[in-house]
Amino acid sequence: MVIGKLLSNRYEILEQVGGGGMALVYRAKDVYLNRMVAIKILREQFTNDEEFVTRFRREAQAVASLSHTNIVSIYDVGQDQEIYYIVMEMIEGRDLKELIKEKSPFSVKETLDIAVQICDALAHAHEHKIIHRDVKPHNIIITSEGKVKVTDFGLARAVSTVTVTHTDNIMGSVHYFSPEQARGEIADEKSDIYSLGVVIYEMLTGKVPFEGESPISVALNKIQNDPVPPRQINPQIGEALEKVILRAMVKDPRRRYNSVSELRNNLISAGLYNRLENNDTVKVMEDTIKLPRFRKGAGEKPEKKSIRNHNLSAPLKLWTWVMIALIVIGFLLGIYLSATVLAKGEVKVPDLSEKTVEEARKELEQIGLILVLGKTINHPTVEENLIISQVPKAEEIVKKNQEVEVTVSKGPLMVDVPDVYNKSLATAEIELSNVGLICEPSYAYHSQIPSGNVFRQDPEANTSVAQGSVVKLMVSKGPEPVWIKMPKLTGFALTEAKVILEQHNLVLGVVTPEPSYRYHKEIVIRQDPGADSEILQGSIVNLVISSGPGPEF
Repeated sequence: MVIGKLLSNRYEILEQVGGGGMALVYRAKDVYLNRMVAIKILREQFTNDEEFVTRFRREAQAVASLSHTNIVSIYDVGQDQEIYYIVMEMIEGRDLKELIKEKSPFSVKETLDIAVQICDALAHAHEHKIIHRDVKPHNIIITSEGKVKVTDFGLARAVSTVTVTHTDNIMGSVHYFSPEQARGEIADEKSDIYSLGVVIYEMLTGKVPFEGESPISVALNKIQNDPVPPRQINPQIGEALEKVILRAMVKDPRRRYNSVSELRNNLISAGLYNRLENNDTVKVMEDTIKLPRFRKGAGEKPEKKSIRNHNLSAPLKLWTWVMIALIVIGFLLGIYLSATVLAKGEVKVPDLSEKTVEEARKELEQIGLILVLGKTINHPTVEENLIISQVPKAEEIVKKNQEVEVTVSKGPLMVDVPDVYNKSLATAEIELSNVGLICEPSYAYHSQIPSGNVFRQDPEANTSVAQGSVVKLMVSKGPEPVWIKMPKLTGFALTEAKVILEQHNLVLGVVTPEPSYRYHKEIVIRQDPGADSEILQGSIVNLVISSGPGPEF
């Protein structure tokens, strides 16, 4: 029983708040920094495995270097006798699996808001060469404000080296494992992409794509079969969004998205506009038809026999040489005619892009082609009255007097920048994308705006800009931690103590009355933390005050 225990003389265990196949989670108090934290204590089956413990420490320390608003922060990794633990940011919220059971299927907007934040978290981790390996709804916490927090990076990475015997944990993970993980192969960034695809599938349909009575049957089903297209379960899903999900879940990792960022961009494009990005590339090796090697069969034996019966050393007949000469002469004559007589009626189409219609018309007339005015459309980068594209394209060989149709720019479409001040980054990106603008976030501390929310934008709200422009967002990392010396509160009245705490940007915590013959009623007797100790601004301060009767005179 660890409740009430003080781990490493620092973390006071208060209550159990959750648990899984690898660890139990407790609410605890960091008595040094006077803040609430979550402590994950490894189950005994893992603490007895020295290899796992060593790897777990190393990986947890690596994950602790991650700093992202959508990743649960790891503060500390430690050991107290036979107890191995990690100290994490305390998040008040519910895991995504609970929410899926309660309210699925999610709307496309709800799914996008959550999925985009998960993408941001995984992209940050992948940039630091950290693979999650166990992306599933159980490891995704949603706060009451809709903020997504991805957890269990260190545990997922370390546990990949050992055999997990906890059945519930296997069943909880095998639905989301990639096929290569199910086959026991090494997981990489694309394995996380597959797992995220399953999570998105489940949010939109309320079901996991592969079922089975045991972990092995689920894994075999996943390796051998394709998932039911999500639109068959939820027709509200757009065709483009379905394609994005299914590509993320392709069995062959080489055919999945190259990065989480690419998946993220396609999710937004498909969810908002029901279209896919045009940067999908197909490797030649995947579409090349492999022909079997030619092997001589039994049916060819008579032919071999026939060949052996001919006299190969006999000279070719005269008519054979005549036929060869005629073929060669015809071939050379064809080349000559193509290069001289026939070529005189053909010309190469010039490049007309970003020229005026009049400039293009004159250039075409000089070589015997005719300009035809096609559509006039908005374009984010090509100036008004300049040519955007042409048919036939530049460098094509065409006959003279052929028409060349051009599309002309009306200039960029101007849109008003939406006001995203104090909104979450995911919400801001969706609102900007809705009007065709591109988000470019950066991060800084802010004393008042909550972590993850926007506190500055450039251009400002309601500014008219060209569609496709970049809007720079400054996103809050929360207030900058500032260490101060704890003021003395003992001997002050409670009302005075409150004022002092407010002046030092500290928070009044629990006020406990206690009988005293030394201090008058409502006078502070003790304080925690003590006077002159180092404390972070924003910390909670607990007080004990006199309930009387006070000193006798």
